[in-house]
Amino acid sequence: MRLDDTRGRDGDSAVGATVGALWDRYRVVVFSKIAPGTQRAYGYAWSMRVAPWFAHRPIDSITTLDVEEAFASWSGSESTRADALGALSALCRVAVKGGLIASNPCVGIDRRRGQAADVAGRALTLTEYERLLDVLPPSGPYRRFVLAMVYTGCRLGEVAGLRVGDVDWAERTIKVSRTASPGFRGELVVGPTKGRRTRSVPVVDQLVPILREASEGKGEHEYLFTGPRGGFINSKNLSRALGWHSIRDGVKTFGPGERALHWHDLRHTAAVFFFDAGLPAPDVQAILGHSSLLVTQLYADTRRLAARRAVPALSQFLGSQSRGQLGGGESAAKSASDLGI
Repeated sequence: MRLDDTRGRDGDSAVGATVGALWDRYRVVVFSKIAPGTQRAYGYAWSMRVAPWFAHRPIDSITTLDVEEAFASWSGSESTRADALGALSALCRVAVKGGLIASNPCVGIDRRRGQAADVAGRALTLTEYERLLDVLPPSGPYRRFVLAMVYTGCRLGEVAGLRVGDVDWAERTIKVSRTASPGFRGELVVGPTKGRRTRSVPVVDQLVPILREASEGKGEHEYLFTGPRGGFINSKNLSRALGWHSIRDGVKTFGPGERALHWHDLRHTAAVFFFDAGLPAPDVQAILGHSSLLVTQLYADTRRLAARRAVPALSQFLGSQSRGQLGGGESAAKSASDLGI
């Protein structure tokens, strides 16, 4: 059935159809354009937020103000509400293509601009990294998997999707071209990376023995970082195997209202380590696979570094301009002769 066919399966006109009816009819089209993880998020957002608010409404009756009101009223964090908005917007784009509405009412809504996320603050310090080494098993597939995330900056699913043949020992690099993650119904799906582009990550010295152990006895097309029985490792079975929820606070804690240490924070850790090691921002961007250099710069902590660089330069400048100032910042006492008395 073509998307520009505005007649329903029974021959009745789809013009004026409700949002719920269109979701049932075109969900397969919406999901065909997004990754499995996003499918799960959109499916949950639909049932919990979009459907209760809009399912009964004719889609051609919804205005941008209606969507803005819904977004402001939905419960949950900014990201969960953004998933709901994304699901509705994706459906509206399909409706535009089908000629059911003239424009997407989700475009142009005003959203409160929050403070930028402190992703660098989620990263482990070197001391916390040492704590991580201490709480992990001394050997085995789960330790190898976790350290591979730290040393490469790959996402968890990208590490799970690495194959033996992806390692280029001559170049000391690993090709990252796929990710393994749960599908909409929980099934394992191996597909392209989030950016849908192949990239290369470095093989640091600390990763060499890990790669040797992980690839021992395997062919080039077999997956590198598998579990004890050869199956895929995901966030759930990794957390369960390591007792992660009981040990993670021994590695790093956060303030009230912040979520506990998460596996994705190891990617943040790698990004900060890359900058601390002196890599330029374009190289860090290429290794992490960021689409924008602005995202990469969040890990550089440029404001702190700028403030630190300013100390000697500004101190020297002020010292040369303020001849009468003492070291403590207080002016020297003036005598009667200085005052012309």
